Amino acid sequence: MVKNIKYIAIAVVLFVIAIIAFSFFEDPSPEKQIEKQVEKFLSNASKSSGDKLTTGLLKSKSLESLFAPRCKFYVGVSSFSGTYTPLQISANAMRCRSMFKRIKFSAHDIQINLMSPSTAAVDFTGSLSGLSKRGKSIETYKELTCNLQLIEGKWLIYAVSVREIIKK
Repeated sequence: MVKNIKYIAIAVVLFVIAIIAFSFFEDPSPEKQIEKQVEKFLSNASKSSGDKLTTGLLKSKSLESLFAPRCKFYVGVSSFSGTYTPLQISANAMRCRSMFKRIKFSAHDIQINLMSPSTAAVDFTGSLSGLSKRGKSIETYKELTCNLQLIEGKWLIYAVSVREIIKK
């Protein structure tokens, strides 16, 4: 009887280990992959008060891996709208980060729409809060859309736009 309980306990432990191992090797769904890309984008664009120059360089450089070779930005400000390479996006992010002591980008109400097996649109409310080097606080919210394309097995952002919200 005691041997049977030991075998049952060992079987249960092995079963739990197998489930955990399977979850590590299971491919995440396209929606999870896309959500992770958007979160990386926002995280790497953010800057905390303690970030050093090297941290900023690493974050800006890692932004390059999130974008398609040509990415269109439609942000309502003509000086920022246009088509950019990942290197240009990284340089612009570094320039933007240098104007702030801290800046945090985050996404809320993320809605992912798979338009085809290799394209998707992500709609979300983006928030930006920060403190400029001159001491001015910034807090704003915008409705955004990111379009992604599956390129060589990776979801890359190829367009970012601010959606116009009609106010009464």
